[in-house]
Amino acid sequence: MMGSHMLRVRASQKVFTDVEVASLFGVAIDEVRALARSKHLGILSRAAEAAEAAGVTAGQLLFNLSELMILSVLCHRLQH
Repeated sequence: MMGSHMLRVRASQKVFTDVEVASLFGVAIDEVRALARSKHLGILSRAAEAAEAAGVTAGQLLFNLSELMILSVLCHRLQH
């Protein structure tokens, strides 16, 4: 029987950075970026002003909760 793993995030958090996603799933940030690029997930925070307003650096990938759930399934498959 497989152990069940549950991902818990704050209900108020709407956006997740690539660094947060990598630490949540315990994978390298390069793997998260490659997976996001291949599956067309996430948005790239290009504009410095918008990135600063969101509290992230320009060039980071940002994911919403729906994309986080998709990455959860895909990362689980990579680990097994």
